[in-house]
Amino acid sequence: MDFQAIANAFTSHYYRIFENPEARLSLSSLYRPESMLVWEGSQYKGTENILVALNKTELKTVKTHVSSKDATPSVEGGVLVSTTSDLVVMLANEHDKPMKFSMTFLLQPIPGQSGGYFIYSQIFRLVI
Repeated sequence: MDFQAIANAFTSHYYRIFENPEARLSLSSLYRPESMLVWEGSQYKGTENILVALNKTELKTVKTHVSSKDATPSVEGGVLVSTTSDLVVMLANEHDKPMKFSMTFLLQPIPGQSGGYFIYSQIFRLVI
C-alpha cells in the first residue's frame, strides 16, 4: 500500500469538495454510519450528523490551503492523515483573515471495494 499516495489523493479530493458549498453534500460518500467527526470539541457521529456540522452557515464559502500533510499506515489497512492548513471564511464578499487549522483523518478500507477508503474518524481544530 502506498499510504502517501492515498493521503495525497484523498486530501486533494476532500478539500476541493469542501470548498464548494454546492458540492459539499457529496462528501457523504466518504462517510459511513460509524464515522465520527470532532469539530472544535463537539462530536458528531454518522453521515447525516457530520454533514450538518460541515454545512454550517458560517462555513458557507471557504477556501483552504494545505501547508503540510503527513501520513502513516494504520491498523487493518487504514491510513492516518494529518494536515495543517489555512482556512479563509468569506463573508459578504470580504475575505476574512486566514486562520490556521489542523485536520486529522483516519481512513479505513471500504469492505469489498478494492482501493476504496472511507473516513472512520476526523478531527478539526483551529490552531490559535
